Amino acid sequence: MGEMAEDRIYADRRGKSDVYVGAGLGVTLVAISDDRVGRFRLLRRGHVHGVAAGDSQVTIATDEGVFRASHGEDTFEDLGFGPAVAVGLDDGPIAASPDGDLARYDGQDWETLGQIADVQAIDGAWVGAPDGAYRLTESSVEQTGLSGVRDVAAGDIPLAATDNGLYAYADGNWAREHDGAFTAVATDGTRAHAVGETGLVERRDGAWHGRSLPVDESLVDVEYAQGPVVVTAAGTMLVDPPAAKDGATGWRSRSLGLADVTGLAVAGSTA
Repeated sequence: MGEMAEDRIYADRRGKSDVYVGAGLGVTLVAISDDRVGRFRLLRRGHVHGVAAGDSQVTIATDEGVFRASHGEDTFEDLGFGPAVAVGLDDGPIAASPDGDLARYDGQDWETLGQIADVQAIDGAWVGAPDGAYRLTESSVEQTGLSGVRDVAAGDIPLAATDNGLYAYADGNWAREHDGAFTAVATDGTRAHAVGETGLVERRDGAWHGRSLPVDESLVDVEYAQGPVVVTAAGTMLVDPPAAKDGATGWRSRSLGLADVTGLAVAGSTA
């Protein structure tokens, strides 16, 4: 049986997720079928600073501009924003420029929301930057506190990864949940994971605990398919399957042959 046919049958049986990896080379599409990292291919060349994937499209932030494509396609539409350092989704693309301009795309034009210097991350209605975590409104941005924010994760209880800890936002205030320096955080409402100076941590039973990985590489980002998906700076992708077809447990990994990885996004998410 050919590899393509095998992958198609495997995906049908196990449930395939499309994962997009941004890197210095460009944006790469990776197929994950629950318990393995499958086929992958480069969709577009050019340094990618940020990537966000919704139900039907993927959007990337690059030095040339903000581009969008339907899932699985390699033809990207220039949305006319100009150079961008970060992108997210909240009822449409939201992008940040190198000069700090933050804007929302309404399908035809970009509506300016405000100015935030050195935006690090956008997820849903939340923006992370060195001077704090910001929440988006219909036409502006609101500073909610913190400093040294490297990443944000929208949800019923938003999370922030900062230079001095992991924080959760509730009742109008940020509360520190875990000490240390963190660079990425993700939550799907049930699970929460973060990347920090000690590696990967996950929240279980109201506390954060370390997770061991089968690679000794710097971690860049974490998101969710069926299970957690992690990517390293050296281009290794790892998936922790909820139920492996062969009954084996533990992380599955595959090298994508990429360098200078900047982040990942799973189709159907907002970051």
